Amino acid sequence: MNDSACRWLLGLRPQGGGPGSAVPAATQALAREILGHGPAGWAVETAEWMTHEVIRQVPAYGGGRTQFETLRRSVEATVLAALGGLLRDARPTPEQVPMEAVEGNAELVRRGVPLDLVLRGVRIGHACLHQRLMDAIDAEPEPVRLPESHRVSELLFSYADAHASRMAEEYIAERDRWQASTEAARRRIVDDILGGRRIDQGSATRTLGYDITRHHLAFIVAADELDTPAEVLRRFASEVGRAVGGQGVLTVQAGPSDVWAWTATTAEAPAVPSAEARQAQARTVEVPAGLRLALGPPAAGVAGFRRSHLGAREAQGFLGGDVRLRRHADIRVRSLLAADAERSRWFVEETLGALLEDGGRTAELRETLRTYLAAGRSPQRAAELLHVSRNTVTYRIKRAEELLGRPLSGDLLDVRLALEITRSEPKP
Repeated sequence: MNDSACRWLLGLRPQGGGPGSAVPAATQALAREILGHGPAGWAVETAEWMTHEVIRQVPAYGGGRTQFETLRRSVEATVLAALGGLLRDARPTPEQVPMEAVEGNAELVRRGVPLDLVLRGVRIGHACLHQRLMDAIDAEPEPVRLPESHRVSELLFSYADAHASRMAEEYIAERDRWQASTEAARRRIVDDILGGRRIDQGSATRTLGYDITRHHLAFIVAADELDTPAEVLRRFASEVGRAVGGQGVLTVQAGPSDVWAWTATTAEAPAVPSAEARQAQARTVEVPAGLRLALGPPAAGVAGFRRSHLGAREAQGFLGGDVRLRRHADIRVRSLLAADAERSRWFVEETLGALLEDGGRTAELRETLRTYLAAGRSPQRAAELLHVSRNTVTYRIKRAEELLGRPLSGDLLDVRLALEITRSEPKP
């Protein structure tokens, strides 16, 4: 490869401030040493776009933040390896495909994503990479553009072939291990229950080592970092079980950084605990940095095992930013109304109008109005709950009324619901 061909590749640069690298620090450092900071940054940015594109065309790859980050790491490692190979003008073999590029196979197997969809994702990813590289080459003068277009297309075809071969090999090996494991048997039973299918309760209890006929409190422990050891998640799940007074904890690894858990309770608890009970629970369950916790509603029997877990899944959707603990009781109205996110957003915009504007002061007015309405329109009670003076509450309510453009009289159910929706939305 001539020097002019080297220059276009080494001249690749990211377009803006994108996300941080998804691969391990050592892998990214080696890439910067070989390629330079510009091409390595271009790889991070390009991998982010490619990941969105793969999930758009093959939705089975997605499912949440954990699945997105797992795929992004795989894609970024692939892009870095391809750039290194293009720089060396080297044809790859399946053994040279980086481990990060195939490490997500275990999760794909556990989620039941079929091999043909996995390989389709590989093909789409390489097509996206080819497109971006051709865009860069097209900016070069003709003496470079034509030969480099042929060379890059040929080498990328080899990389796609090697990548697909390695993915298929690793997928089949992981599937065989998974299907033979005890964990797989437990996961199949859990999936049957969550899918609403009939099961033998006695056999399920023996396989799971957990009595599914009791009252349950389901919860989900999630980690911010993909590299968090599974044992850390399981250990915290056990701590949560003890903190809420449960007897025994069943855990199932749901993904690289998510654990589903259930604990049995001795007596039925209300699905919507009182404010005092929720405050006591918040003091009891302290979520450490790097982890997040979503709690479902307590429920009984096999149906309750499923019901509580689905509630925890709904609560998990409202974790984000500084929020590390969510209870289903706190978000159930928002969850119900947000089944159609677009229609929910329209409802809020049409109901709150100018009261929905961004800014700390407007958010303060919304929370004051929400508390005031929840307190039966009592300024004194709202002041006590908000820890401000009654005059402050009165002023804020008047200002909120002005922004709403309607009097605060009559049936305000639509306003209360809209305020609950905005309050429950996770902050970025």
